[in-house]
Order: sequence, then structure tokens, then C-alpha cells
Amino acid sequence: MILKTYTAATFEEALKKIKADLGDDAFIVSSKKVKKGRFFSFFKKEVYEVTAAIDNTPPKKEQKFKQAIEQYSSISKEKPKEAELEERVKKLEQMLLTVKDDAFEKLIQQIKGDINDLKTAITQAKKDTEVDISKIPLGMNRYFAYMCSLGIKKKYAYKIALGVYRNLDKNRLNDDEYVKEYLSLVISQFFKQSRPSQKTIILLGPTGVGKTTTLAKLAAIYKLKKDKKVGIITTDTYRIGAVDQLLNYAKIMDIPAVVSITKEDFKSSLTDLKDRDIVLVDTVGRSPRDIKRLIELFEIFKGQPALHFSLVMATNIKEEDNLNSFKEFSKLPINDIIFTKVDETKTPGSMLNIAVKTKKSIFYVSYGQDVPEDIIEAEPLKISSLIIKGEVKNG
Repeated sequence: MILKTYTAATFEEALKKIKADLGDDAFIVSSKKVKKGRFFSFFKKEVYEVTAAIDNTPPKKEQKFKQAIEQYSSISKEKPKEAELEERVKKLEQMLLTVKDDAFEKLIQQIKGDINDLKTAITQAKKDTEVDISKIPLGMNRYFAYMCSLGIKKKYAYKIALGVYRNLDKNRLNDDEYVKEYLSLVISQFFKQSRPSQKTIILLGPTGVGKTTTLAKLAAIYKLKKDKKVGIITTDTYRIGAVDQLLNYAKIMDIPAVVSITKEDFKSSLTDLKDRDIVLVDTVGRSPRDIKRLIELFEIFKGQPALHFSLVMATNIKEEDNLNSFKEFSKLPINDIIFTKVDETKTPGSMLNIAVKTKKSIFYVSYGQDVPEDIIEAEPLKISSLIIKGEVKNG
């Protein structure tokens, strides 16, 4: 490991020196203000003294693991519900043979739709043991399958399908736009919107979920759209590149930004930004499995009053991993969730599953890299519209 100390008039100048010398992968070990000048001088100048390090040991070669081979076995025994569904298909097909008059064209189309719907149900039933597909009304099976394809858990999709069927106009079951609009309305009931009352909002989460970009979007929204005085604190000093990126964002938006390394630094930073309406705090990404590092992160905020903790979850990673992150980060009082990278997943329905499982309200949903456009406040109908129709519901 290479360890070096740099002196500069400002913290930003020290960062530039470190970046030029050690690169983006360097991390800050310590930072302090010191007075320097001639030995007998009464006018010593205050400067920043920053110590940084970089690991110069070559990375270990990745170990090779044998590929696991999964064994699949087919069950030849027919389930009763499948037999019942297939019998219903045969009866409907027989009805088609007996209907020949043009006056019954509408009935023929309805029966064909019912047959296709039943075939969808049979396909689902053959691979499903979680819910009884045979109880889903005709016309709703394809929407049940559609919700499942979006990542919504089957038990939730099943309840939603039944609820939608009980309330919508049955004559419009073949109107996809109408039914999906109704699905969005029902699904919106699963979400609660978060409205933080504290002015200091801390973004937590593992590495790579988009905390820094999300913080920049929030800073722009609060300043440009909500006309708030914004301040930024970053405790993510592990990577010089991350600090540099956030300070550049702050400079462009003319927002004061400070770097905090220790618990004392953080307390001092809050004091420096006490005139701000909103203070947004970026944190270093920590693996939920790295308990020691998580404890170090949590220590910075311990004992500080009036903090709001938002856990950032990327929707393009496994739902199981997101829930594990929630479990570990919940050692801090998590107030709400921010979902990111919705544009990078084919299963946005996991947001519904997580909202139900964690019982947490949602603060914001981010779906792109543009600052501050690609982010929305978590109004329930906007989230459900994003899930079902892949678009943001306006108004």
C-alpha cells in the first residue's frame, strides 16, 4: 500500500493532487486543517493536510469454479386443476363447431378469447404450485401472467387479478388499455408516499445502487423546483473519484458541499450548514455482508438528532439481495426506500413485492441517468403506471 500526505489551500485542490498522483481508486485516510508558516511568524496560513492511500498489490486471480448442473424432472401425473381447465377448453371448442351463423360472430370471438385465456391458465398451472390458477375468472388469466412476467409475486398478482375482475366492466376485458389502467389503479394501493419532516436526509445502500447520482438529482429538484436552500455532505471518502464527482455536481449547481470523515466531522458539517433548508448526505457503499464496515458507517450518525434515513435499492439486482440489504441496513432506523435503475430491469414489479414485504413508504423512484429529469416523487399511481405500462403517469 502507498500512503502519501498532501497539503493544499483547499480540500478540492488536495483532491486534485491526489487524483493526479494516485488516480481515482485512491481513498482518503485522514483530513485536517493545519496552520503553516515561518517558525516565528504570527500570520500562519491555514491549509488542508490530506493523507491518502492506494492499494498497489496486484489483484488475486479469480478462482475458477465448476459450473453447477441443475437437474430438472418432469411430473407426468396430471393435476386436477389442469384437467378441469383442459375440459373447459374442449367444451368451448365444441361450442365453436356448433355456431355457424354470422349473427353469432361476436360470440365466436368471445369464445376464442376464452379458449386462449384458458390455455394461458393451463400453461401457468403446469408450473405453478403457489396459487390455484383455475379460480382466476376467464379474461383475467393473461393479465395475471402479464403481472408475473413483470416480477410481481404470484400470490400478489393472483389477489390483484381477482380484485380487478370484481370491479371492472366485464364487457371491456378485451380492452388491454382499459384493463391495464385499472390494474395500475389497484396496484397503486400497495404503495405509500414518504414525506420527510427532517431536513437532513441520508442516503444509504450498497455499492453501485446509484446513491451519488440520486443525491445530485434530489439536490437539483430541491433547489430548482422547490426553491430550497440545499447543502451537501459526503462521507464517501473511500474513492477519490466519487468525492470529485459529487463536488463537481455541487459546484455546477452552486450548492455548498463539505466532506466528513469522522463522527466529529459530520457533527461540525451539520453546524456549518445549519442555515440550509435541506441537507443531503451521501455515504460510502457497503456490502450488507461486511458487518464491520457497516458498523463503522453507522457510528458516524449515532447520537445525531433529527436524521432521515433513505435506503437506496437498485431494481436491476435480485429482489432477495435488496431484502437482505434492508435487513442489514435496518440496524439504522430506515425511514423509507428510494428505487433506482428502473429503466435497467424487465421486472419492475419487484418494487411492489419489496414495499409489501418491508412495509416502508417510498420516497423517490429513479429511472435514468439524466439530472434531474429521470426521477419522480413516489406518488403511488406514478409508480404503478411505471410498473404496468412502462411510463410515468402525469397529473
